[in-house]
This record gives sequence, structure tokens and C-alpha cells, in this order.
Amino acid sequence: MRSLYSRIQMKKQHLSDVENQVLEYILANIHVVVNQTIDEVAKTMFTSTATISRTAKHLGFTGFRELKYAIAEYEENEKISSIKLKNKEPNYSKLAEILHQQLLHTFEQLSQEKISEIVLHIHEADNIELLGVGGSLANCIDAARKLTFLGKKASARVDWDELRAVSHSLTKNDLAILVSHSGETIHILEYATILMERNVPMVAIVGSEDSSLESLSTYTLKAEMTPLYFGEVDLSSRISLTGLLDTLLISYAEKYQ
Repeated sequence: MRSLYSRIQMKKQHLSDVENQVLEYILANIHVVVNQTIDEVAKTMFTSTATISRTAKHLGFTGFRELKYAIAEYEENEKISSIKLKNKEPNYSKLAEILHQQLLHTFEQLSQEKISEIVLHIHEADNIELLGVGGSLANCIDAARKLTFLGKKASARVDWDELRAVSHSLTKNDLAILVSHSGETIHILEYATILMERNVPMVAIVGSEDSSLESLSTYTLKAEMTPLYFGEVDLSSRISLTGLLDTLLISYAEKYQ
């Protein structure tokens, strides 16, 4: 996954606005797109087949077919490597053990020195922006809400274009906290690249080892996460991500409130 999304991310900044729209549509609708022809996608998007083909080639693929199958293959491999819930009757003991181990391994990796440095950044930041998309967005909204109650200027935005705009507006006096299960989410990597170029301190909270997001961030906190699927539905618990965010907020409150 890292090589695929890193490849896309490196090329994405060179796409035109229309080509970026094509890419975002394919990423968001890959389960539909993989079974469609280029003509069908063009008709759905009210664009030309030439634009779609050009987008794929600018991303380094031979064409639309190779692009869609590369993304679809990654998603399928992710599901094969995950734990699949097949029993009609849930095994509560097994689920409890999975969640317990996730939290245990997450907190075993924590460094008090790193937490203290991040907490200092939270204290000194003029603005705190929490960036997450998909399933990670809820964690960001919850953390931003708590930071606001603690007296900090904090936001978690829903719109992708707004996230891109705010990434261009933050400075070295602010703080960005980026939450991503994979650490390879194409939009989060885009925002992180912008923030790095602007020297904005970044905290990455990720659920994967050696992710591309980690290489862009000032600090990285690793959340132990086990992928869980029920058919096509992603039921992966983000309890470890929540635990890390709450740890930062509680540590900040204890020291500075």
C-alpha cells in the first residue's frame, strides 16, 4: 500500500484541477469503478475518456485499466489479510481480548518524553488543527471539541477542500494533529506535505508501522489496530486512536489547567 499511495501522492500535485477530481472520484468509488469501463465512468462524471486516460498516465500508470485494478487489488489484499467476522453469534471474550491487546500494545510503546514534548506544543500553539478523513474524522471532531473546552483554539473540518485550504494557512506557531489508520490516506498525505513545507509542527497518530505519514511528521504515535471486516463493512475498532488522543488531552489538562 505504501508504494502505491506514495506513488500517487508524488504525482498528484502535478495534476490539473479536473484530473484531481477524476482521481478523487475513483478513490471514493473504487468498488463501483472497478467494474466499469472508461466510457461509463466518463459518462457518470460528465467528462471525457481522454481526461480520465490522461489522469491515469500522469499518475504513472499505462492507462485507466491499470490504475483502477491497482487500487482495487490493494483494497482486496487488505481484506484478505484482516480478521473476518463470520460467526452469527459474536464471541465476546475473543473481541474483548482483541481490544485489550490493542490498548496494551499501544500504551507499551508510549514515551513519556515524547508525550511531554507534544503537550508543550499543544500549550504553545496559537491554533490546533485536527485532520482526519473517513473513519478517523470522528476522533478528530471529539478531540477538537475537548480542546475547545480546555480553552484552546481547535478545529476539525469535514470538507476536503477546506482541509487543503487550512493546511496552506497554518504556520510554525500552530500545531497539526493528523489521524490516519493506515498512514497512507492520499488526502492526509497531501495535507501533511503542505504542512511540512510550511514548517508546521505535526503529530501523526497512525495504526500502521513505517507509514508515509510518519516520515512527514514531527512526532508519531503508533496505535495498535486489528482490521475487522464483516463482509464489505469495515468494523475495525479505533479505540486505540481514541486512547492516544485522550492521553494527550488529559496530560495537557493535568499540566496546564
